[in-house]
Amino acid sequence: MKLKNYFKDKDERNLLANIGLAFAVKGVSLFISLFSMPLYIKYFNNDEVLGVWYTILSLLHWITICDLGLGNGLRNRLTESLAVGDNEKAKKSISSTYAALIVVIIPISIIGMILLNFADLNSFFNIDNTLISRETMRIAVIILFLGVCLSFVLKTINSIIYAVQKSSLNNVLTLITSVIPLVYIFLFQGDNMEANLIALTVVHVIASNIPLLVSSFVLFKSKLLRECAPSFKCCDISTAKSMLGFGVQFFLAQIFFMILTNTNEILIAKMFSASDVVDYSIYNRLFTVVGSLFMLALTPLWSKVTKDLAQKKYQKIRRTNHFLYVLSALAFAGEFVLVLCCQFVVDIWLGEEAIMVSYPTAIIFAFYGGMYIFNVVLTTVANGMADLKTQIVFYGIGSVLKIPIIYLMSLEFDNWNIVMLYNGIVFLIFCLFQLVWIERKVKKLIADSPHDLDNSCP
Repeated sequence: MKLKNYFKDKDERNLLANIGLAFAVKGVSLFISLFSMPLYIKYFNNDEVLGVWYTILSLLHWITICDLGLGNGLRNRLTESLAVGDNEKAKKSISSTYAALIVVIIPISIIGMILLNFADLNSFFNIDNTLISRETMRIAVIILFLGVCLSFVLKTINSIIYAVQKSSLNNVLTLITSVIPLVYIFLFQGDNMEANLIALTVVHVIASNIPLLVSSFVLFKSKLLRECAPSFKCCDISTAKSMLGFGVQFFLAQIFFMILTNTNEILIAKMFSASDVVDYSIYNRLFTVVGSLFMLALTPLWSKVTKDLAQKKYQKIRRTNHFLYVLSALAFAGEFVLVLCCQFVVDIWLGEEAIMVSYPTAIIFAFYGGMYIFNVVLTTVANGMADLKTQIVFYGIGSVLKIPIIYLMSLEFDNWNIVMLYNGIVFLIFCLFQLVWIERKVKKLIADSPHDLDNSCP
């Protein structure tokens, strides 16, 4: 396959530029993520407290995805409007989305504040109040909760950035968000663990929201989106309903996926130990680096598949798919190569804080990391083809069965590795069925369209 076959026109060159810049930015982000672990360990100086910090962030992250599919709905609708130069429709879509998200988040914020004031958070997060007092836990979680609620609305700019084909900008925002807390914990490390926790929650909220706020202001003042800036006068209920209906499937698939991947810390902390979450985080960061890079590279490809489908360039979709399958297989093999040298990598990465690598655990994470890569490839193609039935069914079944199966397994095996083994098996089953569906779908499209607009051979 020749690379020039994938990047002949302006759109494809733009895609390549976005992917290249995204890789550069993400490379820096991953470097920061990996080397932030020793700083966080030193900052809290207690594995249980650090484990609770990661667990809280994981749990609150759920709020940012509960937009009922409005983000993905806006992404698709806005792309269509801007493509035909309909700025009025684009403005209405943006305004209606912001209004709908505000309406959703206000009651969530109020109810959440009430519940958090009465909840026994120490018991929930399995942390002794001699380490972190109940009052400190309550204040820290409330600060983070309100910050996440604010980002629930502000993160709409991410969908808008994807729609205007500037996906690499989102990676820059993520980089800024990760750098700010890192700079703080590097410069300020007090002796009071409770004070450190409260201070870091404030810094985290600032880092999560200020970049979104600034980028929103700059983009809506720019020539690119000046005529599409949100306005209450342009809010439209029917437009919001239309995007909501369009995004419901994405929402369901996303929720089920999050149950599978973002409940690991919670289950490990509750069923095993909060300190085990730190070990989990080390292995997870190490073995999901390649999967994260794949997700990064394929982000703009989602819209490209949609465009090729609309233009009936089915041969191009098939060539792209097969190219991605080969890359996935190579990356899967790379996960197991990493097992052989992971102790060396961990020693360099964490230094004095390095853990003794468990090779059975490393093999399980290599399996999970490899299946995660295939999952990213297949779901990107399926999302671009706007068919999420396979994801909803298999993610749904996997998420419903996750807690009871892991609980039963924990009675027999007192080892948190079963959480990741379960996730890997679910992804394996899903990928087998999704692969068959995509191949059959593309084959049928090509067979039914003898006048494919992109018939050329690679």
